[in-house]
Parts: sequence; structure tokens; C-alpha cells
Amino acid sequence: MNRSLWINPAVGISGDMLIGALFDVGASQDFVRESLASLEVDGWQMKIDEVVKQGILSTRAEITCDDTSHHRSWSYIDSLIEDSSLHVEISEGARKTFKLLAEVEANRHGIGLDEVHFHEVGSIDAIIDIVGTWSALKSLQITKVISSNVGVGAGSVKTAHGLLPNPAPATIDILKNCGVRGIDTELETVTPTGAALLVTVTDIWGPLPDGKIIASGFGAGFYEPATHPNVLNVVITESDNSFRSESIVIETTVDDVTPETLGYLIPHLINSGVDDAWIIPVIMKKTRPGHELKVLCSENILEKIVKIIAKETGTLGMRIYPIKKQVFSRSEECITVRDTDIKIKIGPYGVKPEHDDVSLLAKKSGLTLKEATEEVFLEWNRKAEDS
Repeated sequence: MNRSLWINPAVGISGDMLIGALFDVGASQDFVRESLASLEVDGWQMKIDEVVKQGILSTRAEITCDDTSHHRSWSYIDSLIEDSSLHVEISEGARKTFKLLAEVEANRHGIGLDEVHFHEVGSIDAIIDIVGTWSALKSLQITKVISSNVGVGAGSVKTAHGLLPNPAPATIDILKNCGVRGIDTELETVTPTGAALLVTVTDIWGPLPDGKIIASGFGAGFYEPATHPNVLNVVITESDNSFRSESIVIETTVDDVTPETLGYLIPHLINSGVDDAWIIPVIMKKTRPGHELKVLCSENILEKIVKIIAKETGTLGMRIYPIKKQVFSRSEECITVRDTDIKIKIGPYGVKPEHDDVSLLAKKSGLTLKEATEEVFLEWNRKAEDS
């Protein structure tokens, strides 16, 4: 069964609104608190309440901290998360969010990553928001996150750097290439933390996905605007064992692009949101060896991906056409082998361990990759027999 989360930030998003919304659709508070307890961070409290925002019952996650210091370096926060006992998916997700924030800060100030010192997003409550959100997603067993356009305000906003335009420059940088819509308000509807979480948890940008609605919830913000309820809506949908969807194929053939460029391009495209990308060796019309680049992506990021391909390869044209694809349901479970967490991907016709996790097991235990894989399947089969 495919389990998708749709985020609808039509009137904005912040870290506390997102985690509140995830609690509202059933994320385990106990699991999130246990995850957060593994961080070496003391003196914080998380209070979860139901509130009504202009007639909409919502969940508010209020995080308070004894330590009000905001100035923490990116390297400190990255090490704090990496050295914790968080599940690998939560740790990697939280580090990805903070790295995006650090990259934006570094680019905006013209400094290196190691020189970045966060202001507002370096506070304890921001760390709790980010790690807590990734923990909540893990507890909900979400397989894909879809987000729609983000509602942003206008005017000005007060920051550690003084009075700045609204949205804040960091927020604008984070939301680059994302769909936005203007709201007639001078409130800061989108915070840098909320924007970074939205961008890093989202797999696809688009409307509510096909399937059966399982849960719908709202996370409450703290502002009380007169123009709209200050809430973030999320919806969980499930689809059957397989479903059909439409994607876009982009392809181009090149004979003058270096292997180094092609090797860089594939992960660059994956990190930019495409579903898949691959290269096929071909013989071109002048009998020159060349390569055919194929990319599979959703229509809402088509323009962005076309620009990336054109800039990186110098190609003078591409073939673009829609296709239908069938996607089988999948779920994930986690087992532990020799103190290493291994993610198991479960489909209707078999299971497969996450390669990176098995590689880590092999490296830590001194096993060959084949031996590590065999141990993983032995543990999985033992667990299946016990259940």
C-alpha cells in the first residue's frame, strides 16, 4: 500500500505548524519524544494542545526552552545530529534540512559552510522542530510527500539582521524554483525553518494525489491574522497495490560532453527532484560514439529540469513527451543487524534491503558485501518466522 502525505501550505508554513499538523493526522508523540531524547539537548519542553483557529480545530505544538541562545554553528548542529542515536532516516533528513539552511546562509553572506553561524534557526526550538518533523514522518510510515504552492506575505519582517523584506531573503533563496502564491498580509507566513523543511521533505510538487483519503489534519500557528485561519493542512492518502500515473520523459543525445560532466549531471538531476535519470551509450549519425540522456520527471518541474540539462550539456534541443507508468505499492520496515539499522523495502513480489545500509554494515563489521547481504536476509527471514 502506497501511503502519501500531501502538504497544503496555501497560507504559509513554519516548523511548529508542520509538526503540529503531523501530530493531528496521527504521528506518534511517544516516538517523536523518544527520538528527540536521543539528542544531547536539555532544557526543552513540547506541549501539544488542540486549539480553534477561526472555526478550524487544529493541533498546536508549542516548544519552550530554558536556553534562549540562538547562535550555533552549522558544524555544531550537524555533529549533534550525526553523533546521536537517531534512526538513520531521521538523522539524514534533519541534516539535509540544516545543510540547506547553511548553504543558503553561506551563499547570502559570501562565506564557507564551516563559517556559518545560525541565528533564529540555530535555536533549540528550531532543532526540535526539524528533528521532530522528520521523526513524525517516520512514525507515520509515509512513502511519498507531495506539496502544493506556498502562500507568502509581503511587507517587512524583523530578524537578527534587522528589518528585512518579507519574505526574508533566506526564505526566498530556499523557495527558489518552488511554486508560490502571494497573500494579502504583512505577516511572515513562511519562516526559513518552515521553508527548508518543506523543500527537503517534499518528493513531488503538485495537487492532492490519487487514492483514498485516510486522514486530514491542521497544524496551528501562533499569529491570529484577521484575513485567514493561520493553519497548515496535511492529508494522508493510500492507494492500492499498484497505480498508474503520468510522467514526462526528457531525452537528448550528445557526443561532445565529457564523462565527468555526465557523472556530475545524474546526481544533480536526482537532487533537483526528478524521479529517475540515466545514460545510454549510442552511435550517432556521424558514427561518433555518444550518449543519450533520459530523465523522468513530473510536469511541474519540467521547465527547471530542461534549464539544468541545457546549461550543463550545451545541447541545442531535447525530445519531451508524456508517458504512463505503473508503480507498485511499497512499504518499509527496519531491522537491526550487528547494531546497524537496515531499511527493508517491501513490495508485492519481494523485499530488498537498502544498499547504503548494507554497505555500512559490511564496512563496520569487516564483512564482504555478499556476506552482509546474506546476514540481512537471514535476520529478515527469522523476524518473519517469529511474527
